[in-house]
Amino acid sequence: MADRKPLESINRRDLFMGAGMLALLGMNEAMAGGHTGPRELLSEEQQAALEKANDKLVADFVADYEKRDAQLLDKYVADDIIYQITEGMAEVVGREAFFKHNDNMLKGLEKVEWINKRQFAIGQVVINERIDEFYPFPGSKIPRMRFHVAGYFLIKDGKIQVWRDFTYPGAKQLIEPAPKA
Repeated sequence: MADRKPLESINRRDLFMGAGMLALLGMNEAMAGGHTGPRELLSEEQQAALEKANDKLVADFVADYEKRDAQLLDKYVADDIIYQITEGMAEVVGREAFFKHNDNMLKGLEKVEWINKRQFAIGQVVINERIDEFYPFPGSKIPRMRFHVAGYFLIKDGKIQVWRDFTYPGAKQLIEPAPKA
């Protein structure tokens, strides 16, 4: 896991960009029914503990993704998870579909390395900036890939309910054939 910026070193632009993304994503989730359940008021201490737990959940998920074991990832996701690899791609919905998608891809990879550059937890939302590296086995049908992304995770009841990755603006992405066997 990469180093993250200490809170006091976050500049106003980073904070504004993060808040803007949260507002936009929150509106989308609200329109999809995300704010219809009962609300529980938390003390500042409870809110801080929730955010710390949500931050750790996503950090642990990122670390465990590198182990290339879809079964291991199961403990992190809700039964009704919604996963979108990148904007415009079809959503993968439900734990079974999530497992199948990731299991098939991870079996074709020799190594996965995710660099978590920075991460913020605000309430039940965690946002991170990552560099995701995928190294296929020689001759694999899975390509060699590198993606610079902003990840959005909605956490409910200690599980990832929504995970969406967004291409980082201006970043160079890489998709090329696997090395020859």
